[in-house]
Amino acid sequence: MTKISKQKESIAEKILKISNFLASPRTAEEIKKELKDKLGHSLKLTDIRVNLLYLLRRGKIKRKKDGAEEYKYHI
Repeated sequence: MTKISKQKESIAEKILKISNFLASPRTAEEIKKELKDKLGHSLKLTDIRVNLLYLLRRGKIKRKKDGAEEYKYHI
């Protein structure tokens, strides 16, 4: 019998699952709340921010600075 290992879904993949939510610019806090409400994932804000940066560097999402020091991420 062969064991089939199921890879755990990364945080970046979870964020991409809500890409329709990211059609308009959102903060990391808004993304965290959406992941909790829609997918039931309770994630740390720091983990979400790291993965948003990962997706940004790979060209999967974009960001713009809103006001003083807050970034909003979008597709």
